[in-house]
Amino acid sequence: MIQQQEQRQIEQQRRQVEQQLRQNWRQLRYRILDQFGQVSTADLDAATNINDLVARIADKTNHSERYVENRLRELSGVAANQGGLFV
Repeated sequence: MIQQQEQRQIEQQRRQVEQQLRQNWRQLRYRILDQFGQVSTADLDAATNINDLVARIADKTNHSERYVENRLRELSGVAANQGGLFV
């Protein structure tokens, strides 16, 4: 039961981040490019969803996906609880 509630909270946060990214994509993409210098606009354009975006950034920068998730949360302005955001 608790696990289901946590899963729902995580999914809700993921949707919030995705919504923020979509609404403010132009602004956020420049922040992402500034934050992760190894990432190109082509990498951002090729991402098919948030999980893909996180994986691409992590691959290019040699950061963990967890680190990238946390940075995207901060850049998008969505507060985070513990645990993975992008499931």
